[in-house]
Amino acid sequence: MRALIVLLSLACAAPAAAQIDTYTLTVHRDAELQAQADLARQREVELNNRLSTLEARQQTDQALSDIQALRQRPTLPTIYDPDAPPPPRAAVPAGAFAAIPDDVLAASNARVRAAAANRR
Repeated sequence: MRALIVLLSLACAAPAAAQIDTYTLTVHRDAELQAQADLARQREVELNNRLSTLEARQQTDQALSDIQALRQRPTLPTIYDPDAPPPPRAAVPAGAFAAIPDDVLAASNARVRAAAANRR
């Protein structure tokens, strides 16, 4: 009878031992997945830090170039010398002005004079 009890207890213990191994494997797998997730999160933080550093450097370079541009002084005009000849004027092309034929201008002038003479 004792042998039967021992055999039954060993038969019941074998599935329990197999479950412990499955549980241990599940725990190890979960720990490995957690470690991979932590590593991915760490990479993401590192990439965000690099990106922030590059953006800050670009903004600093832009600000420094703006300051450098502001430091350059514009060329000042020379002091007026009344004895110096006047500077040459730029030539204006004749096509830039409006052209009205003389007869149209005369007719318009006559209408304006007639309207101005008609005072009620």
